[in-house]
Amino acid sequence: MRELIFKNLTSENRRRKDLYILESYEKDGIRTVTQRHSVYVINNHIKFKTPQELVQWQEGIPPEHKLRHIFICRKHNSQTKEDVFSCDVVGKFYAVIKDEVYTIGFKHSFEVDFSVIDKKEEGGGSIDL
Repeated sequence: MRELIFKNLTSENRRRKDLYILESYEKDGIRTVTQRHSVYVINNHIKFKTPQELVQWQEGIPPEHKLRHIFICRKHNSQTKEDVFSCDVVGKFYAVIKDEVYTIGFKHSFEVDFSVIDKKEEGGGSIDL
């Protein structure tokens, strides 16, 4: 059995975009649930009068503002026989449209949950990993 859920939400002032995808899949006694979640927020908007101003602004961006932060985590529960793997990427990027620059903060999350399907619920025996 496979189940997909999609959500695409945009704030009323169009400064925030929230995308979410969930996929649930069962095979060979294992249930896998994959979640992808992306959030984008327009933090700043600057309009320049000349291309030279844009170049000067770009050269003045501190290096730490160009970094991405990555968080990776794995959790295992031996009692419930569940494994969870997650990865988050947080940072910002810049979108340039003609003489305007938008600073956009983002967070991308990816999570995979593995669990054993209890065969007692389905009328069978249990499975050990």
